[in-house]
Amino acid sequence: MSVDWTRRVWAEFRLGNLTRSWRDVLLTLATYRGRDGVIYPSHETLAARCGLKSKTAERALKQARILGLVTWTERRVRRGWRWLRTSNLYRLVVPEAPLQTGLRQPRTSTRVQNLPSCDRRSVSAPRQSREELINVSPAEQRAAQQALAAIAAARMRVLGLAAPMYSCSELQISAGPASPHNPSG
Repeated sequence: MSVDWTRRVWAEFRLGNLTRSWRDVLLTLATYRGRDGVIYPSHETLAARCGLKSKTAERALKQARILGLVTWTERRVRRGWRWLRTSNLYRLVVPEAPLQTGLRQPRTSTRVQNLPSCDRRSVSAPRQSREELINVSPAEQRAAQQALAAIAAARMRVLGLAAPMYSCSELQISAGPASPHNPSG
């Protein structure tokens, strides 16, 4: 039974009804099969063993159920006054139906489609040449230094620390702070 089932999983994969990840989850599921044919690893266990996310393991099992490769029942355990859901009880099944292509369900995405990409260039100001970016007027430099000083002071206030002891004119954008390794500043 297990050899026939494994062959069927590979055949479904070759037809495109299973992705590589789903195939790996199903083949890993078969390794948990006991003598009585009962399997009950959690989605997290299967996913960790395959190096995937739990949601991928869930999708693989749902697709396997659609293809007729796996059946399962929910297992519940009573804890005090509550019934808690534990891992499912799986059974491997070799379908009698012949192989068919195109049985893979399209993935329904929760992402918003057809939006422009959000990289820095698409959301920034009109593109400027490198020379225009380097040649900044002294007034623009002072405005940038004042803005940086205001941000630093606000962060210090939020953290409950003393305000910095330097003025805006002491800030240098092009050079880092003076240190023992960089005495020139």
